[in-house]
Amino acid sequence: MQKRKAVNGFFGLLGWGLLASLTACGNSDPANVAEVNGQLISHAQWQAVLRANALLTGKLPNFSPQWKTYQVKTYADQLAVVHYSQKKHWLSPTMAKSEAQAKIQQVLNREHLTLTQALNRYHLTAPDLKNYVTQQEWLLAAFNHATSHVPAPSLNEITQYYHSHQDQFLTPKEVLAREIVVKNASLAQSVMQQYKRGAHFQALAQKFSIDHQNALSGGEMGWVPIPAHSTSPTIQFLRAHSPGQEGIVHMHLGYAIIEVQAEQGGKPLPLNHTTEAGIRTELWNQHKTQVFDHWSQPIIRQAHVRIF
Repeated sequence: MQKRKAVNGFFGLLGWGLLASLTACGNSDPANVAEVNGQLISHAQWQAVLRANALLTGKLPNFSPQWKTYQVKTYADQLAVVHYSQKKHWLSPTMAKSEAQAKIQQVLNREHLTLTQALNRYHLTAPDLKNYVTQQEWLLAAFNHATSHVPAPSLNEITQYYHSHQDQFLTPKEVLAREIVVKNASLAQSVMQQYKRGAHFQALAQKFSIDHQNALSGGEMGWVPIPAHSTSPTIQFLRAHSPGQEGIVHMHLGYAIIEVQAEQGGKPLPLNHTTEAGIRTELWNQHKTQVFDHWSQPIIRQAHVRIF
């Protein structure tokens, strides 16, 4: 199960709640994107926030216009809580900077980059990166303060979650399969009929497949992982069919004659100490986030957040 980034102190711009309706928006301002407690957030600062967040999360910065209002609102709300956290002294400035430096080093180690390489790759300055990560430490201090009283989920809650989300607790499914890729549907039907009449699959793949690697391997695909939510036509076919079944799938290269040979995995995981711990962490963070979202709303309103 994937743990929320709040656990590690990294609140990604799309990973934290604060989904209250937008506060009053001012007139369009090309130079600035928001205002929090009278402090303007410039477009340049906003770009730096996106890039710093991308470095922390290991993802490309998302500059899509359709996400901008939501992302700016989320960051502005975070900044309102950061200001409040600083006033309450839940973390000293020295400790905030120290923790931020440690987090940056963790990220650099994870990405196998020097600071200079990371700054160049993400078009950041060192002050911009350090400022953003330090803000995240103030935010985490507020989160910890506001949620310190939230009790851990009970064993009954954990058990109920396990039984109502069985699809989340399966061993990884894999399918052993082979395929022959041809140009059109009529040829696919012809090759399929030849195979059903006794022709060797490997020989047919070597003769007809337009995929060079596929032909060289005699059509063998090996063990194919089956993600739960893949939209790939091949993966969807493999997920829906059992060993011994074959069929024709329309794909980007043309048409594939696919045969399922065997499958493994996809079995329920028992509710043991490992799965119980994962569920406890997931539910606890859900409960904490709900409490934090509710707790932060008066702070955000008092900060007079405006989105331009």
